[in-house]
Amino acid sequence: MTAIIFDIDGTLIESMKFDSEIYIQAVKKVLGDVFIHDDWGKYNNVTDPGILNQILKENYISEAKQKAIEVRKYFGELISSHLSLQPCKPKKGAIEVINNLAADPNYVVGYATGGWGHTAIMKLKSANLFNNDIPLFSGDHHHERVNIMRLCKDHISPLKNDIVYVGDAPWDLEATYKLGWGFIGIGERLKNIAEVWVADFWDTNWMGAPIKALHMTG
Repeated sequence: MTAIIFDIDGTLIESMKFDSEIYIQAVKKVLGDVFIHDDWGKYNNVTDPGILNQILKENYISEAKQKAIEVRKYFGELISSHLSLQPCKPKKGAIEVINNLAADPNYVVGYATGGWGHTAIMKLKSANLFNNDIPLFSGDHHHERVNIMRLCKDHISPLKNDIVYVGDAPWDLEATYKLGWGFIGIGERLKNIAEVWVADFWDTNWMGAPIKALHMTG
């Protein structure tokens, strides 16, 4: 049996642009006109709590724990408001792929995202990708992406070594490399970077991608 774990933003749903904009909006509403790097890759942990922790430290914000709670809450309110007007679009073919894998006894599926759990669920539901039977691990479980992914793997496949992660960003690829898993890159950011890559889930290369990704780890 093969475990396939999916990132969410930019991988399963087309949310990267509005998600980042709303995140910055929430941070500045709560913390004021703080300094925020113009590239998420400049943060040590590219997760919602990881980025926020670094913003709080770099801007010498006191009462950091309470401020983080306020940012998370406000971010959720803004995402909810946005989705009520503009529902999330799934990545092409994502709904069919998730439904097929979830029904296939040869696979076990999980979601592992650096985003906070409450907004991840909102976006998955909006894009018709939420499934109660698919475990979701998020930035609420840990601020480091590697540990979020590991927690997901240990939950859905504690005794199995055939693990594939699907992601759309360089930090997804880096985290997967550290864990020694197979990796499938999806979308423009990883084109010509990931050894196993698909444009979206309609890509004809998707069908053979999980096996190819596993062979890369051997």
